[in-house]
Amino acid sequence: MRVVFTSHGNGGAGEVLDFLASAVREGNDAVVPAACVPVLVWEGRCRPNREGMFEFRLNAQPQRCGMAERALAVCLMVVCSPVMLLTALLIWMCDGRPVIFRQMRYGYRGAPFTVFKFRTMTRHAERLHADLQREDGQPERLFKLEHDPRATRLGNVLRHMFVDEWPQLINVVRGEMRLVGPRPLPESDQGHYTRPGHALRLEGLPGMTGLWQVSGRNRLTFDEMCLLDVYYLCHRSVRFDLTLAARTLGVVLQQIGLARKAERGCE
Repeated sequence: MRVVFTSHGNGGAGEVLDFLASAVREGNDAVVPAACVPVLVWEGRCRPNREGMFEFRLNAQPQRCGMAERALAVCLMVVCSPVMLLTALLIWMCDGRPVIFRQMRYGYRGAPFTVFKFRTMTRHAERLHADLQREDGQPERLFKLEHDPRATRLGNVLRHMFVDEWPQLINVVRGEMRLVGPRPLPESDQGHYTRPGHALRLEGLPGMTGLWQVSGRNRLTFDEMCLLDVYYLCHRSVRFDLTLAARTLGVVLQQIGLARKAERGCE
């Protein structure tokens, strides 16, 4: 059965998520008018169907990272190894050990796993996290400071170029993540899960990049992030993944000043 979303208030993305959670619970497919989900149009650059609707159908099949994707991650690690080794050496020389930062994250259906990143902050950054999060004062968004006082000088450069994320290729090889998927969140962000619809983003393996990561990131609310992730999981395909990988490259080039900002528009 296909159910159509009708807004009963001004709940925005949160109201749509509640509707989607109800549809999944009852085993229905769902469609939402494009006018009710502007984040998909303007930030996600997604196209509605000919009726001006966005379709949502979550796949109930178990999620896993296939051998082909793991092999691709190995190849990427080999290709990127000179930069990764140089990065590790610079961190060791400038900021000491540890070179790799390990943190517990939550992936498919809330399963915990250890994510790997190059260390970009001081050794005691975790102790300062709670205080800085309270000072940030934006409970509707994920905690992210534009100028994080915990970051080292080298760390700021690595984060600016997104090189700090590359060790997550290890997580892909281990089958804990995919190259494309929802962002895995740490324990400090678990308090954002306040709606049944929020958990829908956990119905797929997390990824190194994804629709949210190229669609406004920390400008968006947690509800909007979840809506983007749910839409991606409902439409995951090789073509969609390649599109997001290309958009990610564009964001990286733009971030380091090698590309102009793209005009908004649907793909």
